Amino acid sequence: MVLLAVVSAGSGTRPASEVAQAAAEHGHGACLQVSVPGSGAEALPDEGRVDTLLASVRLEPGEVGLFLDAGPVTGPSRKALTPRVLEALTSPPGRPWRSVCLASGAFPLNLTGFPRSRATPVARGDARLWRDIAERWRGTPPDHGDLGVTHPRVPPRSRGRPDPNMRYTTGSDWQVFVCPRGKAGNDDFFDLSADLVSSPHWPTTGAGTSWGDERLEARAARRGDKAGGATRWRARATSHHLAVVISRLARDGVP
Repeated sequence: MVLLAVVSAGSGTRPASEVAQAAAEHGHGACLQVSVPGSGAEALPDEGRVDTLLASVRLEPGEVGLFLDAGPVTGPSRKALTPRVLEALTSPPGRPWRSVCLASGAFPLNLTGFPRSRATPVARGDARLWRDIAERWRGTPPDHGDLGVTHPRVPPRSRGRPDPNMRYTTGSDWQVFVCPRGKAGNDDFFDLSADLVSSPHWPTTGAGTSWGDERLEARAARRGDKAGGATRWRARATSHHLAVVISRLARDGVP
């Protein structure tokens, strides 16, 4: 795995100089982040702006990955985002980028209002946006940038402990399990895990799907003294999510 410095189309001279220094030290280039224009967003950078950025980081287009940030995707916004992403793919024209990646996120900001004690489906709108673009784009489809099982923008700090929950990826949807808190600590997560493992959403590959699934099966069988907290729940969900997305990309060519 290689970590790359990122320069935004809206960056000033100092961030760009820091990216140039990092790229010179590790020799792996950099990423140019461009936000896909939405309501009230700044316009796409013109050719002059891109030339200036490339010069400031002292890199050629072939050393730079273009990272298109489409932000949050909802059902209504997906249709509007599609032509904007297609425009961003062609602006500015004629750049032999090392790679092109489309990133967006569709998971809700929080779990407020979600029903308890049952699975609730949430459409993976980010994956559907990528498919919309792949079907309409005449060139090589962009890479899929996955923001996982969280909202693409940093949420406001919450108060108190969240109810035990699991954001479980199942193909083109997430199945969101939320358990009402009734037991000491986070022990309700043992029951939630048992409900998930016995549900039709549990994959045929079971615990072998990912590290996260192995941990979920263990908690369903009450192996381990502690159910874990919100950080561990998210880690297990992310592990499963990445395994599902990678498998779908390898098998079907879609996220």
